[in-house]
Amino acid sequence: MYDKIWQQAIIPLVTLNFGGDILAVNDTFVKLVGYSADELVGQHFEMVMDNGARFFFNSMLYPKLRMEKEIQEIYISIRTSTQEVRYVMFNAQITEPEHTIICFIVPVAQRMEYMKEIRSINKALEETLKEKTRLHEELIISNQTLKHYAEKDWLTKLYNRRVFLMKIEKIYEEYQQGGRVFSICILDVDNFKQVNDQYGHHVGDEVLIGLANEMRGFFDSSCTLARFGGEEFIILLPDQDKTAAYKKADLFRKRVKSQRWQGVSITISLGVNMVSYPSEISDIIVGADRSLYKAKRNGRDQVVLVDDL
Repeated sequence: MYDKIWQQAIIPLVTLNFGGDILAVNDTFVKLVGYSADELVGQHFEMVMDNGARFFFNSMLYPKLRMEKEIQEIYISIRTSTQEVRYVMFNAQITEPEHTIICFIVPVAQRMEYMKEIRSINKALEETLKEKTRLHEELIISNQTLKHYAEKDWLTKLYNRRVFLMKIEKIYEEYQQGGRVFSICILDVDNFKQVNDQYGHHVGDEVLIGLANEMRGFFDSSCTLARFGGEEFIILLPDQDKTAAYKKADLFRKRVKSQRWQGVSITISLGVNMVSYPSEISDIIVGADRSLYKAKRNGRDQVVLVDDL
């Protein structure tokens, strides 16, 4: 796959696995960051990022890439081996069926032009956000039904990603103030594409609805349940350490395995992580997501704790 043409491409190229680990780099990327290929391969892509870029990548870019299969023209900063900041335009896509991420990185030649553009974009985003907030407040006042649809996933009626992040931010504040422990669990339907291909998307939707109903019946009201995207769901488990969360997740895995929807049975893979100092919200979610993908790589239909990685 990584032939001479790929190696000598004028654009820096990097391939990652779904965990964010570097699989290969070309010569141009090596020159950009100042590390050797041997130093880079096998390391997490965060190796060439500062803290701000890491948070943006894990909380925004990576989830967007997972849902949409590609991202285009996103500006981020990277750090070289000498800690020099380089501004780049980041593009990436998921390749099938290898399930790898190929990244196309275009250095920004003129930093001042880049900063000018960023300031312009930020100003536009601020104005857009203000307008969106104003419209949202008006809609809440005028129609409570619209509030329901703004908070819930249209298919499963579970919370959507936005509300889940609001919920976890609140409990994270309680953790910082009083040490209130919590865990999160990310689950994904195994081989869901096969369900859609074999039975049709209507049956696939019924399976997701059935799984969501099963979640509501299994987890108590203190837990926050959300559809995170596609066939992936996320659960906030307050006051449960990683051991309790693992046991709960495994019991749910067994319960799902015994159910059938529209005559279809499924299995699920789950990743569990617990809040711990000095982790941030993005660290907790990314840790659980990596655990989920280890469960997938290990054969599916299992629960993996972040400590097992």
